Amino acid sequence: MSGTILVGDDWHHDAQPINGVTVTDLHEEFGWLSEFGPFSDVSCVSFVRSLSPVEALTRLGAEVGGIEEATFEELQERTMKCVDSNDMRTSYVGTLEMDGWTVLIQLWWASIAVDRHLLMRLSQATEVVSINRNIHASDFFVYAADGELVTWFDLLGPDARAGSDPDRLVDMMREVGLDPDLDPDLDLDLDVDVDDPDLGTEFPRSFALARKITGFPFSQDMLDMRFLGAMINSR
Repeated sequence: MSGTILVGDDWHHDAQPINGVTVTDLHEEFGWLSEFGPFSDVSCVSFVRSLSPVEALTRLGAEVGGIEEATFEELQERTMKCVDSNDMRTSYVGTLEMDGWTVLIQLWWASIAVDRHLLMRLSQATEVVSINRNIHASDFFVYAADGELVTWFDLLGPDARAGSDPDRLVDMMREVGLDPDLDPDLDLDLDVDVDDPDLGTEFPRSFALARKITGFPFSQDMLDMRFLGAMINSR
């Protein structure tokens, strides 16, 4: 794969009804991620285009002989062995192939999104979307292409973007309700309206943004599929 990297195939600028629901409401289908334990605490879900699961895992440093099938429950068990080992360099990645993309899941870990070397290797001659969740620190969205960090932003501060083309995704961000023009001078000491329906929706909205790029949703049904998984070393 070579040449100009495009952001998905079918994304559009104008909010359009889909089955009677506007695009800006579609984040609601990802609400389960905020409530489902393995993803709601610390996790990293990434999407890489035009690579098979084996290709994606080997780019991350996995040994071909170490790639194995796993259920979601086994993925969790193998991840916990990494956590229990206290080796912060090693993590377990589960992968699925969907619609020309490979989905990569890391639980209780976030090495792909936070490790620039892994992200750059994975995105060579293709594109990668990565969503980091860490309720103890910060959640952020990363888009990389051709081995370059294109845009990055904290989900709580989408106005402060970084990367070689930080405005690449702003139209889609608006469509899913991640305001790229958020007022940075907002007084954070103001009382928070606990009844605000948008409060705490940044995480599911990031998956709505990923859907606009990849063309398919990350659904809970995927967790019933067989994964290909392997240990990777971030150093």
